[in-house]
Parts: sequence; C-alpha cells; structure tokens
Amino acid sequence: MSTAADHTTPVEGFTGRFAWVDPHDLVIDPYNHRKHRTTEDGKDGTQPDADLQASVDEFGVLTPLVLRPQSGENEGKLGIIFGQRRNNAALAAAKKAKARKKPYRLVPAIIRDDLKDVDDTSLTVSFIENKHRTQATIRDDIDAAKQLSLMSIPKTRHARAMGLKPADLGAATKAAKLSDQALADGIEADFNLIELADFQEVESLKGALWTLKRAKARDIRQDNTKRGNWKHALAELRAEKELADKCNSLLKELAAAEIPVVDGKNWTDTSTRPLADLLTSDGAPQTPETHQACPGHAACIDTSEAEVIWLCTAWHRHGHALTPEAAKADKAQDGPDREAAKAERRLVIANNKAWRQAREVRYAFLTDLCAQPEASARVWPLILSAITGTSYAYANFVGRKRTDLTARFLGVKDPNEGRSQWDRVDDPFGTLIARTSPARAWRLLLAHVAAAHEVEYMYDAAWRSHINPQTVEWLTFLEAEGYALSTVEAETVAKGRAQQEEQTERAAKDEQPDSAEHDESAEGTEQHTEPVPAAA
Repeated sequence: MSTAADHTTPVEGFTGRFAWVDPHDLVIDPYNHRKHRTTEDGKDGTQPDADLQASVDEFGVLTPLVLRPQSGENEGKLGIIFGQRRNNAALAAAKKAKARKKPYRLVPAIIRDDLKDVDDTSLTVSFIENKHRTQATIRDDIDAAKQLSLMSIPKTRHARAMGLKPADLGAATKAAKLSDQALADGIEADFNLIELADFQEVESLKGALWTLKRAKARDIRQDNTKRGNWKHALAELRAEKELADKCNSLLKELAAAEIPVVDGKNWTDTSTRPLADLLTSDGAPQTPETHQACPGHAACIDTSEAEVIWLCTAWHRHGHALTPEAAKADKAQDGPDREAAKAERRLVIANNKAWRQAREVRYAFLTDLCAQPEASARVWPLILSAITGTSYAYANFVGRKRTDLTARFLGVKDPNEGRSQWDRVDDPFGTLIARTSPARAWRLLLAHVAAAHEVEYMYDAAWRSHINPQTVEWLTFLEAEGYALSTVEAETVAKGRAQQEEQTERAAKDEQPDSAEHDESAEGTEQHTEPVPAAA
C-alpha cells in the first residue's frame, strides 16, 4: 500500500550555475567566514598548507569554489564565499606555471546568483562549510596510499599530489596492518608513514614504541636527518623480534612432541641438569635420543640464542653420572672471579650481537654515502691515504680478492658472486668504470676503501680487548659524515681513544730519564769539573 510520501517530488536546494573561472579575477566576499588571522601554529589560516598546494600543483582545484556576484566597489566581480584557500593555491600554481612559460589552470566554481545582496545566508553558508568539515582519519589516508601503491600506474605524480613520496606508498601497505591502538600511539608520537611502517614490524614487542620514540628524539636533538639512531633501534628490535619468533616456534614444536618445558630461569639451582653435563650408564655422552625414555626428560629454551637445551629434571634419582668436566665445575667454589667471568661472558654475548646488528645499519649508510652527488672534504684524504700507504691491512684486503662489499656499497650485483677465490673476474667493475664520469669516480674508490676498512678493521671481535686505532679512525670518519654510532660503536671509540691516550702517556714517561740517575750524573759531572792540583 503506497502513501503520499512515496510520491514526494525532490526539489533543488539552491539556484546556481557551474563555471570555470580565472583565479586572478576573484575577490574575497566580505562575509567569508575565514579571515586573515594567524593561527596557533603561527600560520595564516587563509593560505594553503603544503599538502593542498601539492595537490593543486599536480591536478588543479578539484572541489568547486562557491561564489556570488558582488555589489558596491566590486560590482561586476565574483566573490568567494568559501574556497579561498583553494583559490590561493591555484594562484600559487599559476605563478609557477607562468615562470615555466606554461598555461595555468582555471578553477571550477558554483556561482550562487540567488545570494547576491543576501549577506546573512552567505555568512551562514560560509560558516557551515568551514565549521562542519571532518578531516579524514590517518587510517583513511594510509588505506588510500595503500590502494594507490597496488595500482598498475606510474605513481610519482599521484604521490606528489597527495603530499607523499613513492616510498611512502610502499610503506602504506605495511602501515595499514597496524592495530588501531598502535596506529594511535604512532600518530601521537608523530611518526611519519615510513616510521609507522617500521613500527608495524615490531609493534608486538613490549617497549618497542618507547624505544623508537627515544631514538627519534635523539635524531632530532642531534639533527641527524639520516635517522641513524632510529635505524639502529629498529635493527635491535628486528633482531629481538626474530629471536622471539624463533623461541615461540621452538615452544610449539616441543608442545607438539609432548615434551615438558622447564622455565630456563629457574632450573640452574635445582636437581635439573643439561644433558651436556650427563653420561649414560655405559659412560657415553647423553643425547636427546639416548635420554628420551627417561622420566626426567625435558627441555628449556635459551632465549638469548633461540636454542633448545635438553634436560633431565632429576638426574641423580634416575641414575645418571656427571661428566668429568661438570663434576670438576661443581667442586669449584663460587667467588668473585667466577662471578666476574660470568659477567664478562654475558657482556661478550651482548656486545657481539650488538656489533653484528650495527654492521647492517652501517652498510646501508655506506651505500647511501657512495650514492651522494658530491664527496665531502674528508673523502679524498681517506681514499688517498689508504691506497698510497704501506698498511699491511690494505694489502691484505687486496690479496683477498673480495668484491662483494664494494659491489654492495655501489648498489650493483657482485660480479664474482658464486665464483671461487681462484676464478675471479679480471676487471670486475670495468663496465661501471667505463660509464662513470671523472667527477664521480670517487664513488668507486670510496666503496673500495670502505670495503677494506670494514673487512680489516670491523671484524666481529674488533670491539674487544685492544682497540685498533684504525677502527677508531674509521668510525670517527663515518660519524663526521653523518652516521650515528650505535651504543657499542660509541663505547668502542671511547675505549680506543682512552687506550691511545694511555699509550701516549707511557711513551712520554719512558722518554724521560730517571730523576735519581739524572742527579747522580749531574754530581759526577760537577766532580770532574773541579780544579786539579798542579803537579809537584
């Protein structure tokens, strides 16, 4: 059964006409709600922001302005009721186009002839347009960027119009996977799209947000535009995430095999012992296979290495014997030396891991450094000192015939990949050299010298014991080029400099004669200079 409402005829909301207009011909309606005022952030609220300007530069004004015919001194002109920020962006884009001797775009507009001399309605319309505008959420922006990144189209122009870089579009796919809470936390921390994508990788880790916020703050304080502290922090978090994932995978495997899992923190002072400390009844080493039938068969996860430690939870009761090494260790008394050795071992494990993590960040920095348009004043002295010096280390690197790191730093495939040491390409970078201009030849040389430094002075144990002065000099060079040292690298530099100062002081003391010997020598000299009696 139909009702009267079913036959209601829709009506137009207002009288207006569409037109393309020249942005230079328009004036601001006196009843436009948006005025020339400085906002809280010190900006003019009538001027376009960077994102709006980028969009208008690329595609022109997309949303029509609303205009009305003017009266009085502006009789015959059209005034902007709302849309003056878009029009100002169009004026700026037109200026750029004229400078390039290119045509500029007209702007779309709805002309409200019905509002001429109707000031109250004009002001109300302008107010409503500005007041009831809800910005899209960051999640909306990320989803749009993600959708664009998946389209099979040239993306540079579209990204620029959205105020983004092509790399941002790729990051959007990862950032879109953030949970709502993590996204809100990242936005509050002022993470950009790339940083949000990085955060997404490690959001499940406790403390990841705090770690990245602190790293970003350090980059800002140090004016590190290369985000070095962020990259080191992210590398550590990635390694922690990878380790946690491996541990979880091992736990699932043990659960599937119905093997009891013991807390690795609590078995050391109990009757539980690792199978590596135990022997079978016939004196052979215990293994997971030989011990499988024992009622005390269990395991724990070494969370520092993501490895399974096989255990017996009651080794003495089940008749196992200790290995001679384990029995000897049990007889040793705990003391300061043993505790110090344990602490030193923990430090070695932690620093070895941190040193390897920093290496990947450093390699990425060197790749970027070798791609810079110009070399700094520090680069050529480094190159020339290395290749003209008499350093054994540099000669040793050349003798290794390695090209992998040089290729990596140059961003090219290693020409000797898959080849043995005795089957190397004679001129591995000949093609690259041929197409490199003399002005950019420093890049190839820097990549080569950087590879030599990394191989000879930055090996796994380079941070331990006596620090090679060349290790300190290399890290100091990189820091001067804008590289942010990781904690273990900064500690290594400080330790190396302290060792050099101590060596200099010892050398200075060794050069000074002993004060007592000096006094005796002086006395002897005085005795020989006394007058000698004349002969009788």
